[in-house]
Amino acid sequence: MLAVLLLGLLVLVVHDVGYLLRHPFWTDEAWVAVTTRFPLSQLPATTSSTPIGWSALLRVVTVGRTQTGRLLPLGFAGVSVMIAYWFARQIGWPGRPVSVTAGLLAGIGVLLAPAMLVRNDLKQYTADACMALLTLALTSQLEREWSRWRLAGLSVAVWGGMLLSHTVAFVGVAAFGAVCAVQLARRAWRRLAEAVVAGAGTAVLMLGVYEGFDARAVVPGLTAYWAGYYLPATHGLRAGSTFVISRFDAVHAFFGLGPVWLGVPLFVAGVVTIFRLGRPATAIAVTALWPEMLALSALKKYPFLDERTSTFLFAVTVVVAAIGVAGLASLVRPWLKGAVAALVAAAAAVAFTVAAQPYVRSHSIPHDYVRDQARYLAAHAAPGDVIVVNLSSNWGFAYYWPVGAPARRADPAVLQGYEAYFPGQPRIIVARGRDPAGVNTALTLALARARQHPCSRIWLVRSHLSAAEGAAWTAALRQQGLVSTRGGTHGLLVVQPSRGSASGPARCPGGGPAPGR
Repeated sequence: MLAVLLLGLLVLVVHDVGYLLRHPFWTDEAWVAVTTRFPLSQLPATTSSTPIGWSALLRVVTVGRTQTGRLLPLGFAGVSVMIAYWFARQIGWPGRPVSVTAGLLAGIGVLLAPAMLVRNDLKQYTADACMALLTLALTSQLEREWSRWRLAGLSVAVWGGMLLSHTVAFVGVAAFGAVCAVQLARRAWRRLAEAVVAGAGTAVLMLGVYEGFDARAVVPGLTAYWAGYYLPATHGLRAGSTFVISRFDAVHAFFGLGPVWLGVPLFVAGVVTIFRLGRPATAIAVTALWPEMLALSALKKYPFLDERTSTFLFAVTVVVAAIGVAGLASLVRPWLKGAVAALVAAAAAVAFTVAAQPYVRSHSIPHDYVRDQARYLAAHAAPGDVIVVNLSSNWGFAYYWPVGAPARRADPAVLQGYEAYFPGQPRIIVARGRDPAGVNTALTLALARARQHPCSRIWLVRSHLSAAEGAAWTAALRQQGLVSTRGGTHGLLVVQPSRGSASGPARCPGGGPAPGR
């Protein structure tokens, strides 16, 4: 048990924890982190496409306005490693040496899978991997010793797991379908009836979780965002084949299994091994996941083989391939010396390590500067200064701004469905759009408020700018006759509205003229 715990704790070695705790949240993380700044009662409305249970756990590990939230996905990564070990070891091996070898290979595989190593950001994708592996491990345990309690445990892992992971629903459907299919083939009518009842109850509870917490996040814009990841089922076999091949080409390195001619046979060997060891439902479930995800892609319900959203699929595939390596080693052992079989397993572990090397302790999180801008403004902006926050920066600014508390307002223009704003601080203006109209409205309001105070400046906080939005800000400043200059830290701009009278420019505290003169 201690060895398994140490294996899970190795995530603290293969990930640069110091970097994770120092590096500021970027836009896609900020709208997750900012949920901790709203009252707990608002969590169902603010969690957006993040599972509500995962967002609730985020509050436990978040300290102040720091990046400690990234410890949550790291924690799920470590637990995934331990579950992978347990799943592979308990699959039904004939002896302890091969079972331990299988467990170690599976744990190392998940630990060093590039898809898991690049998951340093504040997202739930390592929880997807964790719950997928747990569901399959419980399916295997149910096959080893059938009981209603084990069946209930599988049910809870699926519908309860949806509070932490959306994709566990797909794995659960495959698992329950496989369990029912095997009992039907065996004509085990009592077990089939129990599995059908448990599956039906699980489906009802899954629907309840989905309708209660997840359905509101499914918006048309989300489907449009993932359009390039949907199987073009209506365009013919050639278009579909080209799509699948292109997706594999784009992400094959994230499996860490080497070239296709090696990775696919190892996966097939794993499926055969699981079946041969008396776990047919588990073998069917892991196999069915691939056509299931393709079908969901064709129906435009879930993207196929995206680096992030398919993390669970990468992890499951790696574990099955690791079981395949152990299975092959156990088959050749009667004809070869035990040392040779051990050498095969050791070579597989080395191969995992070599494939992972470019991704170990990677610094792959994009850099946004909203944290630095918020801190600089908190220290240097005068009370009468106006702060304009562009739409993409609102979540990050709300998370890092140390004064007061943000509120939320509905906004159909963003996929999250809401934006953060500051009703108690009228000097902070959040742009309501990224288009010229939204930018002009925000800048006009800022000018009106700035003119209420002599010497006030307008600070522009902007991140995640598209070319079109950048052009809109440039045009709006030019239309208002304003000139922006760099304001103290990277990406921060300051505008100093011209003002004065016929008798001369206004004088500001400190003896200088009014800004802009």
